[in-house]
Amino acid sequence: MENGKKIINQLAERNPTKFSQELLQFSCLPDEIIIEILLRLPVKSLLKLRCVSKSWLSLLSSPHFVKTQIKFSVKECKNVNLRLVVVASVVSGLVGRMCSVYSVVCENSSVNVAKIDCPLKPPFGSAKFLGSCNGLICLTAMSSKLMLWNPSTGKYKEFEDSFVQSAVNCYIRYGFGYNAANDDYKVVKIFSFPRDEGKYENRVKIYSLRANSWKMSQGFDGGYINAQPGMFLNETLHWEVSRCSGSGASSEIMTLDLATERYGVMALPNCGNGNVSWKLSVLGGSLVACCNYYPDRTDMWVMKEYGAVKSWTKLVSLSSPFGRMGYISPLFVSENGDEVLVKLGTSLSLYSKRTASHKSLEIHSSGCCLQVQAVAYIESLASPHDVGDM
Repeated sequence: MENGKKIINQLAERNPTKFSQELLQFSCLPDEIIIEILLRLPVKSLLKLRCVSKSWLSLLSSPHFVKTQIKFSVKECKNVNLRLVVVASVVSGLVGRMCSVYSVVCENSSVNVAKIDCPLKPPFGSAKFLGSCNGLICLTAMSSKLMLWNPSTGKYKEFEDSFVQSAVNCYIRYGFGYNAANDDYKVVKIFSFPRDEGKYENRVKIYSLRANSWKMSQGFDGGYINAQPGMFLNETLHWEVSRCSGSGASSEIMTLDLATERYGVMALPNCGNGNVSWKLSVLGGSLVACCNYYPDRTDMWVMKEYGAVKSWTKLVSLSSPFGRMGYISPLFVSENGDEVLVKLGTSLSLYSKRTASHKSLEIHSSGCCLQVQAVAYIESLASPHDVGDM
């Protein structure tokens, strides 16, 4: 199957016109079979095939095909074929602070890095990822605008961020995901105001891509929401929340169902007491929680069955190369589980479980690196514009 897929990809890449003509010669094939073949092509090939003829443009641009391609990519997305967008912020000589954007492709134990174009207007000194869903990435590099960007097609859409009047001690948290029932992408913005005894008042606004507008949503009281964006899985956003009480600190996962816009709570793995912090991620369609033990160890847990607390399973323990761990973000796990790609400080590091050693990946070419951000995405034809056009 893999060899056949490679041959199809090569034919489409080298001569899209010839490939389309040969494919259509099989007139006895039902349209469903032809679509099944096309779904297995990379987005780059599909974009080329759109230029072959009006009929192919109509087929490959139809809302039905685009939605089918997204569903296929989400279903087939595995850790053995992961794509990342990485932004490295560096200080270089007299130029000052600048950002560069890279694509990182992980396939089994092979990791390839390449610089890519980004719609953020250069020069820009910082960028912040707010989430990833269906091949679209939500990000910002400005204080007044957000952006949805598809790295596979290069298309993007800018829209106004939502603000409150200048407030003292207000913490901002984001999340980005998709509501299939309404065919709508949503950006969630949480304004957290500290109150007495470690409690927080949280006001929430939600942006709808379909409506192209923000609205106030139901707020909630709770603990401190981790600074990382919400992790999207099963049409639900997940944030790690810590609570302080007389008996000490505790952590749990707060969820927001994007269909019902209702909040829920999910327990983290039982890692005992001590000086620990948590980091959430999504790998291969499963929720992952990293328990960071200070100063030098991290346990990575995976939820085998979504929503079942008893299904939390320890995947791997990682030691730190620096004698201190801090926050660690898992990005990729090899098929046999022996290697883990993580964001560690200002670098990406490939950890070998067999040798308990780290190998740093060279992302930026020069300058002093201040910050590295990475977000995983799938290749898709998802449009960052009006979802009605998809």
